[in-house]
Amino acid sequence: MSSAVSTKRVTPAKASRSDRAAASKPGLRLVGAVRPITLVEQIVEALVRAAAEGRILPGERLVEAEISRRFDVSRVPVREALRLLESQGIVTNAPYRGMRLMEVDARHLRQILVVRASLERVAAREAVAAYRRDHGVLAAMEQALLVMKRAVADGDSFALAEADTAFHRALCRIGGNEVLLQVWETLARRLTIIVGLSALQKDLKDIYKEHVDFLAVLKRANVGAVERAVDEHIVQHTEMVDFEGWLTAQNEARPR
Repeated sequence: MSSAVSTKRVTPAKASRSDRAAASKPGLRLVGAVRPITLVEQIVEALVRAAAEGRILPGERLVEAEISRRFDVSRVPVREALRLLESQGIVTNAPYRGMRLMEVDARHLRQILVVRASLERVAAREAVAAYRRDHGVLAAMEQALLVMKRAVADGDSFALAEADTAFHRALCRIGGNEVLLQVWETLARRLTIIVGLSALQKDLKDIYKEHVDFLAVLKRANVGAVERAVDEHIVQHTEMVDFEGWLTAQNEARPR
């Protein structure tokens, strides 16, 4: 699930009514390690994970009633979850088409990557300045790398996608630019899905190595080199993945 969700567990004595209700839902327990957060957030995270693991495909219709039955919950939290995802660009709602998972075609992907790279170039410049003052500022990025390494060893593509998001979130936090981080967070779940889909097609070791190489460039504290590394890491490596070809193959393999 997304790294934006706290991993701190809520004790039963402190859990809210909605938390206790969510924990009792057998359908939600089936989707993975569900944390004691609000029911709406659990549904959001479960849908993001399903998308990142390719169990819900880009462009696929999301039917409120079906999701409600799958998670064994009422339609109200499902509706709220879908609205939240729509506000983040993960779900689209068009007349006569209904709610659908975002497309990952070349045009849409390029738009996301251009915006993300622009944000992270600024973040990288600020990180270089901060690193020159204190080498300890990269600790969170290094921790995310350790989590990513474990995900590679476990063959867990979603855990790797979450660690990837944590790595780049840490980069955006280093400079203390709150506006930059807030804008970046609006893309965070979309990035987790894109990286998750990439991890289904690429060797997980290669994705891990790309991050190791990026951090090494950052530690050299050369602004020009870091900006070039951002473009290579975010734009070039992602555009090398054939999302549309993969999606076509997945749709053809599905039973009619």
